[in-house]
Amino acid sequence: MLLSVLLALTVIMVTARIAGALFTKLNQPAVIGEVVGGILLGPSLLGRIAPDLQAVLLPTSAAPVLSVIAQIGVILYMFLVGLELDLGLVRSTVSSTIAISVASIVVPFVIGSALATALFGVLAPPSIGWSSFVLFFGVAMSITAFPVLARILEDRGLQKTKLGTTAVTCAAIDDVLAWSLLAIVINVTETPINTLKFIGIHSIFGAFLIGAVLPHRDTLSSWVRRFSAIIKFVLLPAFFAFSGLRTEIGLMQSVTDWVLCAVIIIAATIGKWGGTAAAARLTGLSWRDSSALGILMNTRGLVELIVLNIGLDLGVITPRLFTMLVIMALVTTMMTSPGLTMVLRERSAR
Repeated sequence: MLLSVLLALTVIMVTARIAGALFTKLNQPAVIGEVVGGILLGPSLLGRIAPDLQAVLLPTSAAPVLSVIAQIGVILYMFLVGLELDLGLVRSTVSSTIAISVASIVVPFVIGSALATALFGVLAPPSIGWSSFVLFFGVAMSITAFPVLARILEDRGLQKTKLGTTAVTCAAIDDVLAWSLLAIVINVTETPINTLKFIGIHSIFGAFLIGAVLPHRDTLSSWVRRFSAIIKFVLLPAFFAFSGLRTEIGLMQSVTDWVLCAVIIIAATIGKWGGTAAAARLTGLSWRDSSALGILMNTRGLVELIVLNIGLDLGVITPRLFTMLVIMALVTTMMTSPGLTMVLRERSAR
């Protein structure tokens, strides 16, 4: 059993690192490559072309242990994200960014809820209530991946610019609002859920809040960061693999499924980019900066995957819809770097 778990972790870690490095060379966040690596290990590719090899590398007997490792990795990572949230920055710029933050949550949430209402009879699980499905779908469309966005800004040297500061502050506020909305969704969900799984879900949200409000953050942060490599390169890839194992592209067998997926991607982009850009323009930013901010806020990734896995565990979404939303998260995140490059290049040319 121990050897099976170690083998599975090694395969997951190596695949995630290689895929992450390849996507980094393509000017994409490493997390995208790591997620794609997990998908490749799942039924979408390895399980389809070499099921016997998949059974050896990722045996089902190791799944419960890997699930625990994945949960621990996500909890610790969200704690790190909370530690890196600069509440002083949020307070110092809140007067100029609160409208943008609210708009970047409300607009995609409303659009997502309206779309969910239209798709309820088509994509909702038979046993789930309308309110739970619509609320969760709205939250899923409203997510901004704060850690991924921060990494993109850092890679481009924009983290200390006005655009970068505004983006980080809005994303931080968005994360708090989105996790709060998710807590509401969990509370109104009528689906029976195992107690341990229920505690684990709230632990993710709690870890983020504890990291954000904990005193003596600098001292604790330096101590925790000593273990960040283990968290990011060993524990988190297990979570990516679980997301990949649950993402089965083969479930989307008809043209209708791909059309629905495209509609979800378009609605998510219009809601997040449009809501953010419009609000930013109204607060005095130029159209170029407003558009760049909207592109940044459309970044999803790890946080979206955490939320989607919670929804799948709760039974609020089906594996088919889960696959569509994972594709949406990947596409919208992959749009960020080229979109930002185009907008900033045009701004520099002016």
